[in-house]
Amino acid sequence: MRIAATALLLSSFVALAMGRCTSSETLDTGPPRLVPGWAQQEGFSGRKRAVVGARIFADAGCLTCHTYLGAGSRNVGAPDLTSIGSRSHRTEAGYAAYLADPSRFGNEVMPPFDKLGGRNLLLVGAFLRASKGAR
Repeated sequence: MRIAATALLLSSFVALAMGRCTSSETLDTGPPRLVPGWAQQEGFSGRKRAVVGARIFADAGCLTCHTYLGAGSRNVGAPDLTSIGSRSHRTEAGYAAYLADPSRFGNEVMPPFDKLGGRNLLLVGAFLRASKGAR
């Protein structure tokens, strides 16, 4: 059991080091090409906050560890977030608090994203709330 936990932790650090899953990423990479399709499939294309949040989600490197509508990776066993808005009762602020410091909620693998700033975390929260599963 201890070896398995150590291996999971080590693989998490390797995946994080190789990928872009860090909280200090800049947001100047431009809107990802996947976001318009996500917004269309998920039905939030008319909700500006959710669309901007999806761009931040993709730009911050969340797809290094998570999947969303088939895009991304499960390097460290992170869940698919396509329908998280239908599985969770979190508010935008609830998601923002979680993302700022996942360890406060018992997640010791996911890094904190507090450096994205409160406003950006709320926008990602709007995106996650709008993510109800492909329609």
